Amino acid sequence: MVLLGLRNLFRAKTRLAVAVLLLALPAFLLLVLQAILTAVETHTETLKRNVDNSLQLRARGSMGHVNMQGNETILPQSALDTAIRIPGVAAVEQYLLAMTPTEGHNFAMIVGVNPGETRRLESHGEAGNPRIVAGRDLTAADRGQRVAVIGQGVARWARITSDNLASATLTLDLKRTHPVIFALERPPATLRIVGVYASGYVFGDMQLFVPIDTFREIYGVPEGISWLFVRAVSADRLPEVEAALRRELGEAADIIAPIAAAEFERTTTRAVRRFSAIGSALAAALMVIVVFFVTLINVRERTREIGTLMALGASGAGVAASFLAEALALAALGATAGAAVFAVAGSLVPGQLFGVAVSPFLPAQYKDALRGALAPAAGLGPSGAGWFLLATAFAACAGSAWGLRQVVKLSPVEAIRHE
Repeated sequence: MVLLGLRNLFRAKTRLAVAVLLLALPAFLLLVLQAILTAVETHTETLKRNVDNSLQLRARGSMGHVNMQGNETILPQSALDTAIRIPGVAAVEQYLLAMTPTEGHNFAMIVGVNPGETRRLESHGEAGNPRIVAGRDLTAADRGQRVAVIGQGVARWARITSDNLASATLTLDLKRTHPVIFALERPPATLRIVGVYASGYVFGDMQLFVPIDTFREIYGVPEGISWLFVRAVSADRLPEVEAALRRELGEAADIIAPIAAAEFERTTTRAVRRFSAIGSALAAALMVIVVFFVTLINVRERTREIGTLMALGASGAGVAASFLAEALALAALGATAGAAVFAVAGSLVPGQLFGVAVSPFLPAQYKDALRGALAPAAGLGPSGAGWFLLATAFAACAGSAWGLRQVVKLSPVEAIRHE
């Protein structure tokens, strides 16, 4: 009876084609929503690994920007050696910061960082290590070179695109002023732009990263540190490391424990999970409806045939099994078609859907830029594939349940004389 059901699937080929297309759309949406959710959760885990197990140190009462009014005080270079010696410290990363005017009252941040270390962003490094979307990242060979990686916001302001990136440059005029930026009597510096990044954070995209040696040369800062990030070997050791730093550095530094990952998960990840759950439920419901109507039509068209089979000795359960096999095969074909489309366009569509449907529900600081920072994959891991197969099987069973009930209740005599 199962083999009969699989053969019956191809009896009405036009109906089959239409049903497969109708099932492919919700199947595709299920996969897209799963890709968005996976990308956001991966982003959250990256924040937890790279941000929330770290402490940020700045000079007491200062933001540590070398040309910011009232905030130009920086940490002594000796703070680096002090932090490295503390037990429980896994890594220490130093940064130098300056500001440059862009347009109106806006500005961009210039960040000196050792190539290969985390490219941290505004305030406490909320956006972790932003994704390169054009060009390349800084490498060890760039040490001391006048090269830079810039955020999407700076790139738009400077009219730098992937098409002209190969020849793109940006000149820093250190004598330009701003309501919060004072001039430095130093010559302008032209940087060759080698990459563009997306942070997922609006202000985070208004930064420019240069090798820290290059920063020292351009801004005339032979030693000193704006930010010092001290990463503990584990989150459990963080309080111990913080206490040791306060003891060793005394009143010289402000020590900040970032909570960016927790905040991101509380707002953005939670909103995406909710949207994904609602969207997945609607997509599954659409699959159930399609299977329901196709099964119902098949049962009504084949009523006399069902009666004949029962009169020849087939049980109601056996006939129901043939219709269930047909429904499962139909749902599988629709899911396969949706998965095929997802494999081709899955890396592009999630970002567009995220921007249109998800971002309006996010906090303001993530709305515009997070879409570019995510990297949804077109593939499915073992858990994702299992979840997708389970959803497909559920749609087939739930959609065909009413039709199967009609089959089981039908008597051979009623079925044969139905017409």
